Amino acid sequence: MDIKLPTIEILVATMYRTSLDFLWEIFKFNDHFEFNILIINQTTPDKYLKSNFDHIRVINMYEFGVPKSRNLAINKSTSDICLMADDDIVYQPNLKQTIEVAYINNPNAVMISFEAIDEQGKPYTNYFPAGLHNKKSLKKIYTWVISFRRLNYKKNKIYYNIHFGFGATFKGCEEYVFLRNAFDKGLKMIHVANTIVQHPNYNSGRLMGSDNALFAKTALRQRFYGNLSYLWLIKYVIYIWRHNYINFKQIPNKIRIGLKGINAYKSLTRSGEIDKIYGD
Repeated sequence: MDIKLPTIEILVATMYRTSLDFLWEIFKFNDHFEFNILIINQTTPDKYLKSNFDHIRVINMYEFGVPKSRNLAINKSTSDICLMADDDIVYQPNLKQTIEVAYINNPNAVMISFEAIDEQGKPYTNYFPAGLHNKKSLKKIYTWVISFRRLNYKKNKIYYNIHFGFGATFKGCEEYVFLRNAFDKGLKMIHVANTIVQHPNYNSGRLMGSDNALFAKTALRQRFYGNLSYLWLIKYVIYIWRHNYINFKQIPNKIRIGLKGINAYKSLTRSGEIDKIYGD
């Protein structure tokens, strides 16, 4: 009996592009004609991107914020399986086959995550073992290794929270909020220990003590742990001080920034805006 293979669509977020040249680097080890590709180009009218390929669609978007770009891509996607993407990645060989096999082997999975390497060929993070995801394992998953069944996600209204991510209120933590949205609705989420992508080796450790990271991380804890976020804030600031991400004199200011993150999240909750879906 022939197995019907799923169609795969790559959802690419980018900004200010006027040429598709960046795309060829992403697919230098794969044939881009094997996929449907949807590019969301957040831009201004003077920097317009277009495609002359039938399998590559472009939407030029004149609003900004990564979660808005991701959500528009999900809304406009058309294939069976969607794979999230950034514009600075390089897919590893046999991408199509890797995704197809993962979904054939896991027919009940609604979301499947894969793995990434850095520019030195090392694992991008210390991934959890393959198998069913839990709340902890989801913390290791970045957007560009996330794939999902389009119809299941749209039916369950799984979108990025527009207040978490670059260009949003809380500049970070968007992946975990997105993934927990699906997890908390009981969708089957699987991790497959196959590498599909290379991503530049940004050192997240450098960001641990930054104001934006602290603001977002504390808001994230308020979302999932309520007022235990106050205790977490104190413990986290002590941790980043002890590990030399900040100096002793910075402690009071970092605590104030964390408190602002909690209060900002609470304010959005009271207003009813915190879980508003882009396009509502």
